[in-house]
Amino acid sequence: MLASKQCLECLYNQIKNILDIFPQTNNDDILQEVRKNLKKLPKAPPPKIAVPIYKKLSTMSNQKDFYKQIKETGIQKAHNITQNLKQNLPLNNPYETLKESIKIAALGNIIDYGSQTHFSFENFSSAADFAIFDFEIFEKMLQKSKKILYFADNAGENLFDAILIETIYRQYPNIQIFYLTRDKPIINDITLEDITQNTLCHPLQKFCKILSSGMASPGFIYSDAPKKIQKMFNEADLIISKGMGNFECLENIKDSRLFLLFKIKCQVVANFLNIPIGKMIFKQNIY
Repeated sequence: MLASKQCLECLYNQIKNILDIFPQTNNDDILQEVRKNLKKLPKAPPPKIAVPIYKKLSTMSNQKDFYKQIKETGIQKAHNITQNLKQNLPLNNPYETLKESIKIAALGNIIDYGSQTHFSFENFSSAADFAIFDFEIFEKMLQKSKKILYFADNAGENLFDAILIETIYRQYPNIQIFYLTRDKPIINDITLEDITQNTLCHPLQKFCKILSSGMASPGFIYSDAPKKIQKMFNEADLIISKGMGNFECLENIKDSRLFLLFKIKCQVVANFLNIPIGKMIFKQNIY
């Protein structure tokens, strides 16, 4: 999915919002450079365009990870929420457990940690409002799978992903699961360092192998990935792509193994899919 004019304006506003929260002495210079660079960038998916823009921000501000504290707070709040959700899983019914675990993973893409600290299992069903839910074919393919690739998204969201990953591991202990993070800090996306340095994230390592995707972009771009990761992608029996950034980069790869799991958060994506903002998607990427 190629970036539109609205995407470029959104990216500019992201940088402006960061500088509003974390003011720099050269705010105006940074914004001027960002605006200038946005005019020169070639057509590409929004996450690919974000890389040089965030690199410019990092260089001009001398800040490696603006969102470090916000990510840590998000992980703590996600931990509190997911403990309740996990306890309410229907463990006596594996089919329903898997289905609900997918919905819980999707919730990580819904929750605004700043305003929904008291999110509860009772309002879970109404919050997870799916326009597409290709669960049956996913469940059938899972039964025959030996290797799963799971592309991570935001910090905190990884704890929701962990519930789905643990469910798959316990139901199919012979499946190898690889959880791929961003290679470097960008926005509030989860990195390998974020996971290894935060003890709340450590339990995930019992159920999967956590790796860097080798990608600095807030979305997995197959053509830019290291050969090792491309090989893993090619050899996987199932691929779970989490979040809108990964969707924007992978939607053009029509592959029965690829399942896209995200919330529609902007009008551009809503128009692209012809589905309203706010709806959840769990889509086998063959159409």
